[in-house]
Amino acid sequence: MKTVFLCTPHKLGDLNYQLIDRIKKLGFNVLCAVTHSPQNVPYDQMFKANVKLIKKSDIFVAVLKDYGKDLTAEVGMAYAWNMPRIGIDFNANRNDVMCYFALGNMIKPEQLEATLSKFK
Repeated sequence: MKTVFLCTPHKLGDLNYQLIDRIKKLGFNVLCAVTHSPQNVPYDQMFKANVKLIKKSDIFVAVLKDYGKDLTAEVGMAYAWNMPRIGIDFNANRNDVMCYFALGNMIKPEQLEATLSKFK
């Protein structure tokens, strides 16, 4: 079973869990900082935990909705490690050149299942 790292801001709340469920229904294991990274540890430990989650994954999926610098750093890691990268465009900004163009596939939310199915 392939593993997807879902890169998403905590502040999206229920949307994160909806996306996790959608990905799991396709037969993927899902790792996500929202569900798999401790939040009550020093920031350097949180960073290391998130890096390990990304490294354990086969596919990187970024949720581009009200995102910030943490997401951009994680996209850069996935790019540098040559992982398959998918960006879910809720309100992506093409002017965020280094983040936007580092994602191999930019999709709309309704295209998630069809796109991920190609990676099975």
